[in-house]
Amino acid sequence: MKQILLISVLLSSVLFAEGVSSPSRIKTMQTLEAAMATIQKGFLYNNETVVSGGVKDLETALKDVDAFVIATDKPITEDKDFSPKTYASTETAAIGKEAKELLELYKDGKKDEAREAYSIVLNRCVVCHKIIRKW
Repeated sequence: MKQILLISVLLSSVLFAEGVSSPSRIKTMQTLEAAMATIQKGFLYNNETVVSGGVKDLETALKDVDAFVIATDKPITEDKDFSPKTYASTETAAIGKEAKELLELYKDGKKDEAREAYSIVLNRCVVCHKIIRKW
């Protein structure tokens, strides 16, 4: 019974998946997700080393700007001058800057402000997904 349920879940996820994703894009996004989770764990454990490791992983993954742009037949926005590549470059730079700020705030003992910076980073991720990936 469990196998049938598992197979049906897997098949439905494959059938309803939008578009074809490249393995490098998936890996980059998983790395970003894991980095954000690591930063959050650092907050929960009150551990600067964990927060620092998460920020480092985030900054490394942000360098792969191509993973943020999805080739599509449909326009992403109504604005013909909108460039997904430019938007992705701008957002990755802003996220990286905010992540560095988050780490500095955490190191300075301003943990509430560091968590605010974390929220800003997370919100930028969500907005990018909303615009680029049409969530």
